[in-house]
Amino acid sequence: MVTAGARALLALKLLALSLLALPRIALAQDDAPAHPDAPPPEEETPVVDNDPPARVDNEGLIVRPSSVPEEEAYGPLEVTVGGDKAPPGAVSLGRKQIQEMPGVLGDPYRAVEVEPGVTPVASGVPYYFIRGAPPGNIGYFFDGIQVPLLFHVGAGPGVIPPGLVQGVDLHLGPYPASFGRLAGAVVDAESVPPRDDWRAEGVFRTIDIGGMVEAPLPDDFGSVLVGGHYAVGAAILSAAVPSVDIDYWDYQGRASIKTSATGRATVLAFGAYDYLASVEDDKRDVLLDSDFHRIDLRYDDQLPGGGTIRAATTLGLDRSRGAGVESVEDFKVGARVIVEKPFGKRAVVRGGIDAMIDVYDVTPGDAQECTTFVCESGPLGSTTEEELSDAFRILFPDRIDLALSGWADMLIMLNKRSSITPGIRLDYYHSLGESEFAIDPRLVGRFGITDHFRLVPAVGLASQPAGFPPLPGLTIGGLPGGLQRAFQTSFGGEGEIGPVDLRGGVFGQAIFNLTDAIGGERGGGFGADRFLNRSLGLAYGLEASARGALTRHIFFLASYTLSRTTRSRLTVTVPSAYDRTHVAQVALLFDLGKNWKAGTRSLFYTGFPAEEVNPYRPRSEDPDRVK
Repeated sequence: MVTAGARALLALKLLALSLLALPRIALAQDDAPAHPDAPPPEEETPVVDNDPPARVDNEGLIVRPSSVPEEEAYGPLEVTVGGDKAPPGAVSLGRKQIQEMPGVLGDPYRAVEVEPGVTPVASGVPYYFIRGAPPGNIGYFFDGIQVPLLFHVGAGPGVIPPGLVQGVDLHLGPYPASFGRLAGAVVDAESVPPRDDWRAEGVFRTIDIGGMVEAPLPDDFGSVLVGGHYAVGAAILSAAVPSVDIDYWDYQGRASIKTSATGRATVLAFGAYDYLASVEDDKRDVLLDSDFHRIDLRYDDQLPGGGTIRAATTLGLDRSRGAGVESVEDFKVGARVIVEKPFGKRAVVRGGIDAMIDVYDVTPGDAQECTTFVCESGPLGSTTEEELSDAFRILFPDRIDLALSGWADMLIMLNKRSSITPGIRLDYYHSLGESEFAIDPRLVGRFGITDHFRLVPAVGLASQPAGFPPLPGLTIGGLPGGLQRAFQTSFGGEGEIGPVDLRGGVFGQAIFNLTDAIGGERGGGFGADRFLNRSLGLAYGLEASARGALTRHIFFLASYTLSRTTRSRLTVTVPSAYDRTHVAQVALLFDLGKNWKAGTRSLFYTGFPAEEVNPYRPRSEDPDRVK
């Protein structure tokens, strides 16, 4: 399929970018970099007066407990609402952490690559298996808005620029009840709050340029932001790697207006375009030609007596051309309401409803001969285009899909150090006359053993329809085979030893009725069965990470994952095609003084199974591995 066929080209693109990319130049930064010997804490606990029952931050939507004196740890306790702490079991990366993380080029979404539990499909290719869940089961969000892609083609920059991102949360599973329709993991980025002063920044690289400007409105009325990227160096890259033709651009815009002392209306618009083709002489085969666009209109306000409410409407358009279809367009209309309210002094209740309508307009593609090296001597076969065209006629018909959801959870403070968060989510799906319903409960906790060490258990269910590798507009229609259902568990610990933050734990995940065209069907052709076959996906393992200051001038980050991922169908159990037993990363940042820094990052992983699917030979439960 497209992802497999593009892998060789993406590797060439990565090589070219590594040679051509120049450092990112910030014309102005709104945050000073953190000093290596004082890394930003994973979570901060504010002191709150006991007079008002609760303080609510209008911009934040994630609950966290307020601090109380030690002698009152088991007495009266208050909770507040804020936006700078991830739920238990999630990994939260702040703006300063991302800016100074070696090897990610300041890209917020790329920063999740260094976390344990995240297994790359291939080095430099921005698609991941997270705790065994395939790329089609991973959800990417920006400010609560789902997007189909995180990065531009190859090893290009993120589709959302770093200057617009406040932080990133990686929810390995179970994830909060506010997210759903995903039997895997969630990567969620939060936008920077609107500013009341001018700011600007620019990115100048050989391959692309970009920038962002934010300006305040008169009379403290609000602010306006515009930004974007364009691949001006695509011609240079194509000259350096003649077999590759690429192009990409993105844009962002935001207008935020204060409607009252507590209310704010915001319009957020963003989108991206990507093009990738293989070229040989005068022959050209398009591997990726897609774009997506989002417009989100929202209103945030505080509730009387404490709490917040957000009402939002989202309009979207996802499009892909070529690669099995002449064109596909997905017109999206969504709405959501989220409410948070303190309940007494020891709990915060959150809840919401959301709906999404997708209208698909598909023009099937005709079988075309694949003439370049990708098919003649590369990873695809000469009949791939014909197989994909036939399969996509079945998978992606014209239709209207509907999804309705309701969810609720409650943060309950047991004492100063400990909390539990029970939650539940209900989802209804309708497509091509078929309907499915899911009830997904979850329970997570954080139990402080000491002031510097906490245990974090979690268990939950998650559901989604048949998955497909993330490409704009390409979503399997008709709910064939029913829903995928994931049972997710983990048990870990987190703590601090001086300036070093430590995390570790074990996890287990079972995905029933799994569709995995990448990890479960490698080498099995490109017919419709490849994308519709169901299996039981199991993943289990151990994760560990550490980050902090080794000295006043050296900051380090290390992560390690030991895991096993299998696929079972009937009586046969085999490793996932991208099962990697060991994945380890080490990164170092050196403070050279006078605002100069140098960093290095190393990635090590063991090989995936070398065995291809062969209908005439049973697959091995312990195959040889790619070295």
